[in-house]
Amino acid sequence: MMKKMTNISFILKSSLFLTIIMQVVFSSCNNKYNTQKNICGIWGIYEDSSHVKRSVDFGIVGNVLYIHKKGVSLPLSYYSIIGEDSMSIEEKQKKRIELNVLSEKESKGVWDVIGSTPDSLIFKAPNHPLNGRYKVHVFQENLHEYMILSNDSTYLFCYRAGY
Repeated sequence: MMKKMTNISFILKSSLFLTIIMQVVFSSCNNKYNTQKNICGIWGIYEDSSHVKRSVDFGIVGNVLYIHKKGVSLPLSYYSIIGEDSMSIEEKQKKRIELNVLSEKESKGVWDVIGSTPDSLIFKAPNHPLNGRYKVHVFQENLHEYMILSNDSTYLFCYRAGY
């Protein structure tokens, strides 16, 4: 009788432990899903309220950040043409087209939620200046939704666009 009670006690403890583990796993998956759901969409970047400090001299062309399930389209980068003064108009146009194609290619990448306390994500677009990890803060003010992406060298203040 005593052995049977010990077995039942062990089964109850094991099932309680398993239940707790399952709740933790589902809770963390749910937090990741909620973060993904909150940030997917088209975001405009307030350029006057944002700053990006990089060693590479670049500018952002347009202010659109598009985050979707399968990837991310970061804002296009504007690179100045080196040696522009010594080029003909045709050479400048050709170089500008090459840089625009390169910028379009570099802006495509993938992303993932990497933490939930605080929410954080990573953009993987290896040659883009905004490649990296960011703390995410999404909030609503009146009827407008905003998102702040920040790390040690970047602060992007975004607004939800394209409802």
